[in-house]
Amino acid sequence: MQIDNSVIDQIAQNVLGVFDKMGSTHQEFVRKIREVVREGVEHFDLVTHEEFDSVRELLSNTRIKVDRLEKRVAELEAVLGEVQQGKGGDGATS
Repeated sequence: MQIDNSVIDQIAQNVLGVFDKMGSTHQEFVRKIREVVREGVEHFDLVTHEEFDSVRELLSNTRIKVDRLEKRVAELEAVLGEVQQGKGGDGATS
C-alpha cells in the first residue's frame, strides 16, 4: 500500500502543534493526540480491533450456518433421489 507523504506530513505537523501547546493541561494534550490519531485512522480507512473481532465472529457464525445448510440440502437431495428412484423415475419431469 502506497502511503501519501503529504498525509504523513500533515499528521506530523498536527503532533508537533500539540507539543507546541505543552502549556495546556494533560487532559487536553491527550485529547489532541487522540484527535490526531483518529484522523489518521479515518484517512487510512482502518478499523478498531473490536470492530475486526466483531466482524470475524459474525463471519464465523455465518460460515457455520452455511455449512449446516449445505449439509441439509445434500440430505434433502439424497432423499429426493431415493423417492424418484422408488417411483421408477429418472429425475426428468413430464
